[in-house]
Amino acid sequence: MASRSPLVVSTTYLTPEAVEVLEAVGARVVWPERGIDVSKWLLSIIPGADVVMAGFQRVTEEHIARAEKLRLLLAMSSGVDHLAVEAAARRGVCVANQPEAIAVAVAEHTIGLIISSLRRITEGHGYVASGRWHAERRFLRGTSLRGKTVGIVGLGRIGSLVALHARGLGAGRILYWSRRRKKELEQLLLAEPASLERLFTESDIVVVALPLTGETRGIIGRELLERLRPGALLVNIGRGGVVDANALVEVLRRREDIRVALDVYPEEPLPPSHPLAELARETGRLLLTPHHAGGTEESMKATRLLAAKQAAYFLEKGEVWNPVAGPCREARDIPGLWENLW
Repeated sequence: MASRSPLVVSTTYLTPEAVEVLEAVGARVVWPERGIDVSKWLLSIIPGADVVMAGFQRVTEEHIARAEKLRLLLAMSSGVDHLAVEAAARRGVCVANQPEAIAVAVAEHTIGLIISSLRRITEGHGYVASGRWHAERRFLRGTSLRGKTVGIVGLGRIGSLVALHARGLGAGRILYWSRRRKKELEQLLLAEPASLERLFTESDIVVVALPLTGETRGIIGRELLERLRPGALLVNIGRGGVVDANALVEVLRRREDIRVALDVYPEEPLPPSHPLAELARETGRLLLTPHHAGGTEESMKATRLLAAKQAAYFLEKGEVWNPVAGPCREARDIPGLWENLW
């Protein structure tokens, strides 16, 4: 009797290259048609799934409860807060993620937010496009990144790349806060560990690059925000829930010297009536982008291919290289991992 082919369910479109990798290990691959309710579709198909590859679609406890054969829940992203991680782990499902290519794109976007905020690029665009340059003849003087102290909250993949790019652009000191010392990165990036209090007090630019967990939710609160030095820039490309949004709005309204750039929010999409959106319309000191820091054409293609490789390796070897939770066996030194990504 022929053995059953493993079923890989993706909540979003996969590239032909990714499908080829999965089919090479005998997997059947399916994803939803355009225009349907993906959550309902997933409920109907997940009972037979061995692997679920999740894009931005939420995978809930209800989904996990129906996942009778599920062995791997793989986030095609850095964050896993859209997945019922604990429910999956309780059922003996390995949960993994795919942050590598996305980290490159997010770090680039972060530098873009920093430069745009410091040099008032979007303000300048609005000034010229609206005709005010002709009428007002103001000079929108910004500040330079060169020589500035950059504080990074979370020196993981993204934070490390941001530090590397900032160093290449002439930043001064690099301070960082992380849950553990990163001595090798301290040497590579000339980065200095610091408490959160010191980092906020001494940094000209603070970059928040933390995932959202029970430990990090609301970790950037009023007390830390009040410590921002005069003229400081705060950038959040981690998760919206890491920063206390109410405290951030209060500090922004009270202090006209600070700037903020955000790609993530406490609720998404951000309602037009939210105080952050209102402030962005009122002042040029708040720069908002729609949680698309990681979404380049190249990073999405590479992420789908890497996720397919990780899922295929799991089906063959029972191992993953980005374990997050559950009974995962961690793989090392995967051959051919970085081939044909970009």
